[in-house]
Amino acid sequence: MSEEVSYAENARGRGLQRVVARTMDALTRAVEDQMRHGKTTLIEAMVNQGLGEPFRRDAMKTPVEVAGIGPADMAEVRPARAPTCAARA
Repeated sequence: MSEEVSYAENARGRGLQRVVARTMDALTRAVEDQMRHGKTTLIEAMVNQGLGEPFRRDAMKTPVEVAGIGPADMAEVRPARAPTCAARA
């Protein structure tokens, strides 16, 4: 994430609550405060940029086999059904 772009300032320009968190403690406080007050808040988390870039680059690469796990090890996942409500008379 580039520090030249401030998503928090962008949110401020749209009238939203915004916080820039540069430490894990600040991030924790921001999340707790947002939950306590129930306000939609953009939290710009700038806490661990050192690990961000390599992980983003790896996410764009073709997946590789890991620990001998193959397609035969995968289970079929069925979509969940939406609950139904029966009308009561």
